[in-house]
Amino acid sequence: MHTMSRQDHDAIEAVVLDFFRLVDMGRADETLALFTPDATVTFAPGSPKPGTIAGPDIAAAMTARAAQKEVTTRHVVTNFHIERRSEGRTICSSLLTLYRTDAGRSKAFPPTIADVEDVMEQSDGRWRIAARTITPIFVG
Repeated sequence: MHTMSRQDHDAIEAVVLDFFRLVDMGRADETLALFTPDATVTFAPGSPKPGTIAGPDIAAAMTARAAQKEVTTRHVVTNFHIERRSEGRTICSSLLTLYRTDAGRSKAFPPTIADVEDVMEQSDGRWRIAARTITPIFVG
């Protein structure tokens, strides 16, 4: 296993947390800067819409999510494990608990629990998501 500085560890964790914070604040369209230009996002079986989106399709999906003003979410991200695979490349695993509600509802839907695996790449001194896989474990 390759060693990693505390600064890199914190920067990688910040990218993951920034993504979910922006989505929760209705600013999902701003998340594109957190991805590499050729990134992929895969929603594994059990997801509402399984499949993979890539590159420009990620921007379109995040713009569409930002437009969903009637949807409120809170992503609780824990259990970070970051492992350097090579210089400038890591795997970041985390546990996601998702709460969601639609307009007019005071109770959130039962939470979804998912494993998230992010392949992170460093370029120009910044860490970005090169590939994300979201695998639902429990769906309410």
